[in-house]
Amino acid sequence: MGERIDVMISSTARDLPAYRQQAMDAVVRQGMFPIMMEHLPAMDEDAVSASLAMVDDAEIYLGIFARRYGYIPAGHAISITEMEYNHAVERGIPRLIFIMAEDFSFEHQEEGAAKRLQLGQFIERLQTEQVVNFFSTPADLRAQVINSLSQFYKRRSNPLQRTSSIPALPDPYIAHPYTLLETESLFGRQEELALLTRWAAGGDPELETTRVMNIVAIGGM
Repeated sequence: MGERIDVMISSTARDLPAYRQQAMDAVVRQGMFPIMMEHLPAMDEDAVSASLAMVDDAEIYLGIFARRYGYIPAGHAISITEMEYNHAVERGIPRLIFIMAEDFSFEHQEEGAAKRLQLGQFIERLQTEQVVNFFSTPADLRAQVINSLSQFYKRRSNPLQRTSSIPALPDPYIAHPYTLLETESLFGRQEELALLTRWAAGGDPELETTRVMNIVAIGGM
């Protein structure tokens, strides 16, 4: 893989460490580079700015969504996780979405009624805005991420090309190279030169009836 492709892995963190690890391994397996909050150094920057900056640095957004809505910073109405998704939409980068299957038993659940409502609305929105994958175990998520990234790279590397019924022209065959040398004088072909002179100057009844003369030859004719 010649070019570097950065993949931002977005999800709630405390409830999905094993899933995030498997997603990271899948990204690395595909020769891409994961961007995750776990890799951020200590910095004098708020959580929202740092999270959105990771989206800015990515070529692909990879969202993992389970049973928690995520942290809502003071002064904001939505979670950082949803902010990251919104920023990926604004940037227009590819979004790969993985949602935990409803029938999969998972110990971490959203407790507050308000956040459960926001989570449900967010999940519904995700499913209406793109095709999503559903996962259960961390290993299942890993397999799906590998497959999705592989398919993405194939589409990126082999864009749709139209085929034509018109056959391509064969390459010309040149027996030997030929160089047209610059010269102020012409040598040889005196008979042909005299014929051209009479035709151009006029005075020859036979040549005057010929309106157009076309000579095709290599240089030196």
